[in-house]
Amino acid sequence: MSGFPGGPGGDLAAMAKQFGVDSMDGLEAAAAPAPAADALPPTQGRPSTEQITGEDSIRPEGWWHPKGVASASSEPAVDVAEPERLATAARAAHVETVPFPTFALSDEGKRVVLYFGLPGASEMLGKNAVVATVRVQALEVVARVGTTAYRFHESILFEHVDPAKTKVRVKKDRVVVSMLKVYEKAYWEAVHVNRRAVGPVRKSPPDHGRPTIITASGAKK
Repeated sequence: MSGFPGGPGGDLAAMAKQFGVDSMDGLEAAAAPAPAADALPPTQGRPSTEQITGEDSIRPEGWWHPKGVASASSEPAVDVAEPERLATAARAAHVETVPFPTFALSDEGKRVVLYFGLPGASEMLGKNAVVATVRVQALEVVARVGTTAYRFHESILFEHVDPAKTKVRVKKDRVVVSMLKVYEKAYWEAVHVNRRAVGPVRKSPPDHGRPTIITASGAKK
């Protein structure tokens, strides 16, 4: 709208200059009431507020609170010596299996007696330290001294024995196993059967029935 001096338009133009605007559009904008303080742009809608409580609440990045420091310090510290203790325990649990230093056999008619040499056997061996597993035609003898296991094993004995009548004793320098022969007249020339006479050795030992477990102890306590 343009005005002229003395007319209504001139008054409006003067008023526009008073408000520091150059046109009527600017005057209308300046005279418009200011928006309310809580007014929101129509595209944003109303806010949604959610209150989160508890230790598992989501906190902004960089959040810090003395309580959080206290809870972190209360956690047990990682024991750097634990791997070394585990390694030591593993070494202590390891058992080395070796053969008896010496061995001898004696056929005494009804019985066959096996002598397993072990210097200081009665002093070194503790309670139930010697375990003999006897089957009809198989034998295993193990004497445990600390982390060393002295072992004898024969999957096919020279002849049949009576496992229930087997005796195991610990002497000063040896372990003695006495077995009752099933065939008394069979003379034991060796502790094991003649491999050439029975043919090729099987990959798996034959089944000689249920085992009989016999233990013996030394003087060590």
